[in-house]
Amino acid sequence: MWQLRTRRHRIRWFAIGFILIVLVWCSILYRSLSINYEQDAPHPHSPSVTTESLFLYEIDNLDTFIRHTPVKYNYHIFYYPWYGTPEYDGGQYLHWNHRRLAHWNREKAVHYPQHRHQPPDDIGSNFYPFLGPYSSRSRVILDKHMRMIRMSGAGTLSISWYPPGMADDEGRPSDDIIPLLLNKAGKYQLKVCFHIEPYQNRTVDNVIHWTQYILRQYGSHQAFYRFNGKGVFYIYDSYRISAHEWRQKLFSNEKMKQEAFFVGLILKSNECQPLASSGFDAAYSYFAANGFTEASTSQQWTFTVGQCKSIPFIPSVGPGYIDTNVRPWNGGTTRPRQNGEYYKKMFNDLPKGNDRIVTITSFNEWGEGTQIEPAVERSISKNITYESYHQGPFTYIYLTRELIFAT
Repeated sequence: MWQLRTRRHRIRWFAIGFILIVLVWCSILYRSLSINYEQDAPHPHSPSVTTESLFLYEIDNLDTFIRHTPVKYNYHIFYYPWYGTPEYDGGQYLHWNHRRLAHWNREKAVHYPQHRHQPPDDIGSNFYPFLGPYSSRSRVILDKHMRMIRMSGAGTLSISWYPPGMADDEGRPSDDIIPLLLNKAGKYQLKVCFHIEPYQNRTVDNVIHWTQYILRQYGSHQAFYRFNGKGVFYIYDSYRISAHEWRQKLFSNEKMKQEAFFVGLILKSNECQPLASSGFDAAYSYFAANGFTEASTSQQWTFTVGQCKSIPFIPSVGPGYIDTNVRPWNGGTTRPRQNGEYYKKMFNDLPKGNDRIVTITSFNEWGEGTQIEPAVERSISKNITYESYHQGPFTYIYLTRELIFAT
């Protein structure tokens, strides 16, 4: 009888011990997953920045990942689907092998190299991607990009877009990628709008035509972004077409007014009124180089909002700017990142208003060094080195989230 009682006593204590171990383990797991970004985020110089970001990046359960990465859809981040690799793009690199552009002054041009870059080690960027030189056609890459963008807190991608069969000088047509991009964005509950590039022979008539094409082809997709019920279209370098032509063709087009929200690029604050009278619904600044234009000068954004009373002004923030691996002579436009302080300053200068649309330049414009996409430090040779982020690859993904949810 005594032995039986002792055995029962041991079994009871073993059971209690096992239950305690399970409870402690569950508590640790719960705390590791319960990351509340609405509260004060850790200081960006904390060693936890990369560790915590990698933890989020590697969460397998999609519902868990989405639950712990809220986004704000009024933050639009410019996204470029124009990169290529031999595996996916007909045996060639695209954009990673960007040629060095010659200075417009021939006497100055001879002092700078003009040959193409040679990927994968030598690429047309001052930074090196965490994912390596990739193809925008890779389903795996697109999935990882949508996950990273979700982590950044930006809820809407503004995709660089050319009409079918068209591309810039360094790429290939990419409209056929849009359905896959929309599906991947939808998977991560992100939204997509379009950034219309200055394609060859662009006119107001064919801008309207291609806008209708986009609305017809993609407007019914769950990931298609709408503002006040309208599809949103940023028109890069809209000023290349005269205000008169915009006014004549766009302002009087009632169908477009009902279906599309057009955002024109301004260089100066006094350009808002002509833009509004031309039929545009808003103005944006795009450039991440603070002070490059009057409209991109963050210290003047409150003044610019006052000047743009007729239409909303959409400021563009960026982490820095450097394009000397594409334009070797353009060092004067470089804006160092200053360990994130440059980015913070632009966010701090944003005009007040929680519902204001803000654009971020950019997720992955590697050639101009405005990307927040994760990058790694790399030294190939004496002549080929790449800059690093001050707190590891995910520094600007994490910092973007912190700044978005602090505003």
